[in-house]
Amino acid sequence: MRGRRLVSGAVCAAAIVASCSQGGTVDGTDPAPGSPLLGDSSGSHAEAHAAAGVPLTQTPEYLASNTPCPAELPELGAVPLSQAAPGRSVQLTPFVELADATVMVFDNAGADGGGYVGDRSGRIWRFEPNPADRTSTGRAGSGLGAAIGAAPIADFSSDTAAEHDQGLVGMTLGPTGRLWINRTNSRGTSVLTVLTPNADHTRRQGGHVDMLEVKQTNAQHNGGDLLFDQNRLLYVSFGDGGGQGDPRHHGQNRATPLGAVLRFAVAGDDGTDLGQTDPDEWRLVPAPGNPDLGPDSDPNIWAYGVRNPYRMSIDQATGTLWIADVGQQCMEEITVLGLDENGANLGWNAYEGSRRFFGDALSTHRPPDLEYRHGRGLCAVIGGHVYRGEELPWLAGRYVFADLCGGDIYAASVQAGAQPDDVWHLGIRTNRPVGFAVDPAGELYVIDMETGAWRITDGSSADRAGAGDGTASDGSAENQPDE
Repeated sequence: MRGRRLVSGAVCAAAIVASCSQGGTVDGTDPAPGSPLLGDSSGSHAEAHAAAGVPLTQTPEYLASNTPCPAELPELGAVPLSQAAPGRSVQLTPFVELADATVMVFDNAGADGGGYVGDRSGRIWRFEPNPADRTSTGRAGSGLGAAIGAAPIADFSSDTAAEHDQGLVGMTLGPTGRLWINRTNSRGTSVLTVLTPNADHTRRQGGHVDMLEVKQTNAQHNGGDLLFDQNRLLYVSFGDGGGQGDPRHHGQNRATPLGAVLRFAVAGDDGTDLGQTDPDEWRLVPAPGNPDLGPDSDPNIWAYGVRNPYRMSIDQATGTLWIADVGQQCMEEITVLGLDENGANLGWNAYEGSRRFFGDALSTHRPPDLEYRHGRGLCAVIGGHVYRGEELPWLAGRYVFADLCGGDIYAASVQAGAQPDDVWHLGIRTNRPVGFAVDPAGELYVIDMETGAWRITDGSSADRAGAGDGTASDGSAENQPDE
């Protein structure tokens, strides 16, 4: 079954070359019945340049994107774990084998290790722990920790584009146990879909409901993560829509969902508890406490000024939102937002991290809490969770993240408002890290697009003698998500 799709109250940007109507398409015509879009990103500086006969390779944004990086930008400065914490080590234990894996989520209840894993083409499988591969503590041990079903429980591959930053890029479990996914359909539009697994998790129950559509300008910088906080509010991230230097200036345009983190409340039409109603009767509304960003602004925006916030997470201990935003040619950034920072402007494209990038300076700019320059195998940050498990107590409170190009995995002690004093190189890597997952016990897993999911385990445990050597596989990383 397919449900209604949300029509935004946001109107088109002020600097518009072609005319458009609220909720309409790029050329101003009405959308097809039953398929309105959230917001409208038509009209831009890029179109203005094109109308003036300026080649895209000569626009000011493009030229700024190809300017050499200043020498004084901060380095990541990661210290080897053996030096930072003598006697401590971690390793990667194979967990789920799946080529093109992009997303993974565990059941909210229980610690049996069951959950769902999806690939870039839009297929989702159920996984269950391997009973023959358990340690004395009952947790997954060496070898393959979990096995996926013979067939996917849901398959959107016939209507999923998978170029550049497209595909199935986000997945989470909602408060009522239903799966929420963020994917790019065959038309290049981002779609938020809800589906219901059946009682034994072997297939989906009924059809699916498309709750939200966001029109994208191209296949780059689609962003795409989504998650629920402790108050059952839904956060969704979208990139600036692509193009070097944000030529459409979506990052600072508060009338478009592109270049922003949105926050919704999920409401039943009759006000009943969501667990007792069908998703076909749900609707997304601006969350209580969302900021008023001025006339014609999108009321769903919670924070803006982001380039490609490919991954987000919430630290359950503090309630803070961690945004890993993939940078342009010089900087990667991680920002930690408290719940009182609604309306934060993270600066793009006036800033890349704390570095001035393009146009006028901003009167309000929320700088990142951790940033590092490109080079030495670093090019695209992949977030990332704060570790709150029990197996590695010495890692507690540190934010574990990766960088796509080198594939290395790091842990940082991030203090809000200041560059961290130390970043640890954990001595483990995968070829193409594209995300992380956390199980009900707080243990972390890295998702590698070439091989599947790997659990981060104690490298000194004698009962893990058969586990990996700290490298998921050999080879070189490719640029996904797009830099």
